[in-house]
Amino acid sequence: MRWELISLPIVAAIIGWGTNVIAIRMLFWPREPIRILGLELLGVLPRRKGDIAQSIGEVLEDDILPVDDLIAAVNTEDTRAQVAELITDNLTAKIQRFLPRFIMEQAEDKIRYHLRDLLDSEIESLFDQLGHSLSHDLQSKRLLGKLVEDKINSFDLIHLEKLVLKVTKNELRYIEFFGAILGFIIGLVQVALVAVL
Repeated sequence: MRWELISLPIVAAIIGWGTNVIAIRMLFWPREPIRILGLELLGVLPRRKGDIAQSIGEVLEDDILPVDDLIAAVNTEDTRAQVAELITDNLTAKIQRFLPRFIMEQAEDKIRYHLRDLLDSEIESLFDQLGHSLSHDLQSKRLLGKLVEDKINSFDLIHLEKLVLKVTKNELRYIEFFGAILGFIIGLVQVALVAVL
């Protein structure tokens, strides 16, 4: 009787741990439907991949990375300066093709200076207009969420499982461990009840 009381919390801990391990595995497996006694077994991720992808896309677009925040993150002084420099370089190179070389040798610095000055005065307004237009297009067409949804749906189940485990590996181990602790506590409660009765 003593050995049975001592082993009860250990067995309950193993059962709690094992139950959580099986439940976590059933998130991913089976990947293909298995029919047993008229029941169809299929993992949660394989069964609901499309719904999960859509939900992730919506959450990403609405809560995690709203379009306005994304555009504001891109519309910085540093980004505007880089774009102005890139446009200045490209326009200067195009002008060089049309002007004789001896004129460009004399005027290149002035042309570059005036182009950059013009761009510096206009770039902020252009970025604001572009940001507003882009924000409206992205929000009305829900392009960011749709892009994420399509990307997730394009993954095969093995790759998607690896991604999920990469993000949640430690948390899933805690759930397994918590199952063992909970099972052990339930075993202790059962021992206490047996001892009292």
